[in-house]
Amino acid sequence: MKNLFKYFVTFAAMAGLLVAEVVSGTFASGITVVRSTGQSVASISLTDTSGAANTVVLYDNDSASSTNRIYQPYTATTQSTAPVVMTFTNFTGVVQSYTNIVLTTTNITVGLSTNQARRVFTFRLPANGTVTFTPTTPQGTTFGLQLSATGAGGYNADIQPLGIQ
Repeated sequence: MKNLFKYFVTFAAMAGLLVAEVVSGTFASGITVVRSTGQSVASISLTDTSGAANTVVLYDNDSASSTNRIYQPYTATTQSTAPVVMTFTNFTGVVQSYTNIVLTTTNITVGLSTNQARRVFTFRLPANGTVTFTPTTPQGTTFGLQLSATGAGGYNADIQPLGIQ
């Protein structure tokens, strides 16, 4: 039974390694979508090929045309307190009142908004240089992995689908 447990744990650990992948590609000045679904970035290596210093920003975004993210309108609930006054006439004919503070909720509509997508990493590449970064814990993205660069270059990233670490 102990051996069966050991084999199961070993198999589960190896199955997690099977889904990790290294993606490689090139990018030009502007926006490049590496993945359009949520990913976990275990490491990334960026190389400048433009001959000049280059700034590369990794965004949690899936747009091929903008580093902005559009957030659709939604209904939110706010909570606040309000006094509730109770007034009554007691059995001797005297009017009495007491105040309770109660919790109330109100529905509000939050309008459409456009904000810059969440930055995952920002790198400054030296001219014709390479920067490799491995975070202590893999950094996850929700929407996708997008590069925005000021010059040309190449990338190699060790990524995994979300939920597999």
